Amino acid sequence: MEASSAGSEQESGKTGYQLLLIAGLKKEIEMAHRLDPEQLAAEIRKIGFRCQHCGKCCRRAFGDNRVAVIPSEIERIREYTGLSRLEVAGPFVPEAPIQDKIPADDEEYPETSLRQPEEDEEQLSPDSLESFQECIDCEGRVHAFGWILRRKRNGDCIFLESDIHRCRVYPVRPMLCSTYPFYIEGLRLQTCECEGLGLQISAGDSLKLAEDLLFRYVSELEDTLVMYEKFVDFRRDEKGLELAKSRLEDRTYTCVVHDSMGSTEIID
Repeated sequence: MEASSAGSEQESGKTGYQLLLIAGLKKEIEMAHRLDPEQLAAEIRKIGFRCQHCGKCCRRAFGDNRVAVIPSEIERIREYTGLSRLEVAGPFVPEAPIQDKIPADDEEYPETSLRQPEEDEEQLSPDSLESFQECIDCEGRVHAFGWILRRKRNGDCIFLESDIHRCRVYPVRPMLCSTYPFYIEGLRLQTCECEGLGLQISAGDSLKLAEDLLFRYVSELEDTLVMYEKFVDFRRDEKGLELAKSRLEDRTYTCVVHDSMGSTEIID
């Protein structure tokens, strides 16, 4: 068995751990397809939910508002807005401390232009690199696995209109947003904190939400599987972190984003 496993690793170019991840994802996808939307809808009705349109899930002041997106979702938003892919989404790196003060509800914060969101955009700091040193290669490039919607410097989503709490890309919003505050993890229904939980939901709305949740769950698993199958690990050494810090201090930043489409190098 050991010789067979070693040969398999050499042929695939994957480590044993990567092969385990891939096998686990394939099994989870197979089981996810067996989940019953009617049963899931019954669970949703028991919990209850009605959106309050408060916009808190889009604002950093009320918790982790990062929105993970897969390539197909980025493309839909790109077509809808006319923005480039990198204006819509950025690398999904571990959460970094917010550098600017988060404004209170009654304070004004400049809106980000839909055309040029990078002007008010959240930025990495050299100190924040310490938290994900294992994701930095020997050339000082930061490696990210997936994408998140761009955010302002105060952490709010760039597509949130703060004054009226309205989403600018609502018709093409990501699956995470359209199914919030519910998600499926390990084949089980989970919820995030939300003021709309506990309120009555109709049978029709709960079934639609259940179907959307299952579609999101399988889509994200399948996208992650393809990413792992395409991923080639990178070399790390002690100099990588210092190189990355130095570049950020000089206001340059190199990141490699791995997704189901392959790898994309970004130089800011």
